[in-house]
Amino acid sequence: MWSYYGRKTKVVKHYPRPKYGLIIEPFAGTAVYSLYEDNWKNEVILADKYDVITKIWNYLKQAKEEDILRLPVLKKGERVPEYLAEEEKYLIGFCINRGSSIPKKAASSYNSWERYKEVIASNLHKIRHWQILNCDYRELENKEATWFIDPPYAHGGSYYKHNSKSINYEELAEWCKSRKGQVIVCENTKADWLPFKPLADMRGTKFTTTEAVWYKE
Repeated sequence: MWSYYGRKTKVVKHYPRPKYGLIIEPFAGTAVYSLYEDNWKNEVILADKYDVITKIWNYLKQAKEEDILRLPVLKKGERVPEYLAEEEKYLIGFCINRGSSIPKKAASSYNSWERYKEVIASNLHKIRHWQILNCDYRELENKEATWFIDPPYAHGGSYYKHNSKSINYEELAEWCKSRKGQVIVCENTKADWLPFKPLADMRGTKFTTTEAVWYKE
């Protein structure tokens, strides 16, 4: 619902649909997969180690449409007002500098907040039943579910707060393979910690990469 570095908006249509009534996203970010089409109607568990992400989700889970629409629109160069709640500052901070990995304090030329406000307000009803967890992926119970696993990429995932340098990919690979149910793991074609297959090209602000995927069904 909001802007974030590495979000899957352009390629989400290429992933298989969930086969289970429960979707678990261990590296949730903006949860593009769980929000896609009618996926949101499933039981959804979002987990993220970055507390800023989970604070935003918990804020949105209880927010009313008017709470979002009343938030100020910022022009280029304007700073996020100090009177706002912490979660509101974070939310706006991501959208006033599109594609950032941390929330910004001043609006840039990539400011899409006014558009995102409308999108967020109209989609709040979809997340009321979701569960939001601030935790490491290894803390999640191994439930039978559709696991959508989108970690910081081994090549290109160094910009996150909890980035690729902090991940043992050999350990993560074994963890992914041990999940019960349907497993969808995202990466790009430079990665080799699982036998990934090309999915689709994705054009970023600086580079075009080929998204890759590993499935277990």
